[in-house]
Amino acid sequence: MAFNTPAFFVFWFALYLVFLSVARFNSWKIGVLLIGNLVFFTMLTQYAVILLLAASTLDFALAKGIHAQSKDLRKKALMWMSVLLNVGLILGFRHLSDWLHLNDMESDIHFPIPLYFIGVSFYAFRSMSYVFDVYYETIEEPETNLFHYWTYASFFPLMLSGPIAGASDFLQKLRSKTWYTDSAALNAGAFLIASGIIKKFIIGNYLSINFVDRVFESAEFFTSMEVFIASVLQTFALYFDFSGYTDIAIGLALWLGFQIPQNFNFPFFAQNVTEYWKRWHITLSQWFNSYVYFPLSYSLRSWKRLGTSISVFVVFALSGFWHGTAPNYWLWGLMHAVCMIWDVYTSTWRNTWRNTIPAFIYRPISILLTFGFLVFSGIYFKSRSIEEANSMVQKMSEGFDWTLFPDWYDLYIGVFWMSIIGIVGHFSLAHFYPRIHAWFTSRSYWFSAFLLVITILLAYQFNRLGSLPFYYLQF
Repeated sequence: MAFNTPAFFVFWFALYLVFLSVARFNSWKIGVLLIGNLVFFTMLTQYAVILLLAASTLDFALAKGIHAQSKDLRKKALMWMSVLLNVGLILGFRHLSDWLHLNDMESDIHFPIPLYFIGVSFYAFRSMSYVFDVYYETIEEPETNLFHYWTYASFFPLMLSGPIAGASDFLQKLRSKTWYTDSAALNAGAFLIASGIIKKFIIGNYLSINFVDRVFESAEFFTSMEVFIASVLQTFALYFDFSGYTDIAIGLALWLGFQIPQNFNFPFFAQNVTEYWKRWHITLSQWFNSYVYFPLSYSLRSWKRLGTSISVFVVFALSGFWHGTAPNYWLWGLMHAVCMIWDVYTSTWRNTWRNTIPAFIYRPISILLTFGFLVFSGIYFKSRSIEEANSMVQKMSEGFDWTLFPDWYDLYIGVFWMSIIGIVGHFSLAHFYPRIHAWFTSRSYWFSAFLLVITILLAYQFNRLGSLPFYYLQF
């Protein structure tokens, strides 16, 4: 049940109306939210809701067991049981089913219950983070109310594509008697939802449907210039799609009284790949840093930069595998690992150049080089196979005939101007975004409601051209 379907609008308004009607009673609010989460997930995946509750119950029990144990070996054994459980969910309900084509109609293997657990990767990472936090005593006392943990584990705004929010603040909010949504949070939520709708359903959808997807599905029928333009635009289209979903999810969470961490911070201003991963999918980067990179690099600290490089390589190997079973995802992860390791070994040299070259020259060159790498690696991320990506790269290497651009512009005038709006908006709004956000937050309810309604109506007009599911829904 995607955020742009009529079924979701009916679900959301019914849920929120009941939620507001019991706003003074904390236990009732939790009950309404939990039921809403389970209804949403049932409508999305049917039988998988049983698996969701079973896996959540097991992690809930494992965390309590870790806290109760006094011996480190037993604590570690229980922690690894959680890892095996959640990694097994990812392997079984994403990777294994993809490898064996268990959910394809053409497959010779059929099961009475479809092997769908949409959003399993994001669920598994969030559930593991709770067990890890109890193990490392970041959470000093594990949750004792199973219904509270179920509410956290199944929180519907985050189920499809994140962000990967930690458990501590969420569970503390559920236990708090001052759990409410003030006017500033409502306005901020409306602003984020409107922003997400514009990014995903207007800009991202339009670019993908009308040009990017056409080229990536049949690049052999397009010129090298068109392949190059599509490669650049797919980088932006993916950003608008994913950050748009994130804005909507965070906005809905704010309306329900929960502060979800930021997941994007204008990533195409990054001057190197290391900085890019501090701006893109921030919660995933923080998850890998907290639970993979830092423990591993600490254990390899005696190896100095080599230990750091190995840790980086492991993180991005896992990240590539997390994104999918196809080899092009693994190659994409390897590309980013190599660039991150390059950043490690050249940091001193780059700092010298940064202090020597004027900032107005060094910064745009660094941004352009980083963006060029993102476009190149993005071809392998977006393509269906390494072979298809290689053919696109080979076609671009043959050179561009820019005299064809006027003809392309005539055919794709809408794509051209939509891309200009999106790209200029991304780079121009970065410096003003905090002030714009603060201004909207201070407006009245009526202004926020009017903004949201107008945005939805505008998106509806654009979506008459067709709508795409959120790209990261497949992860």
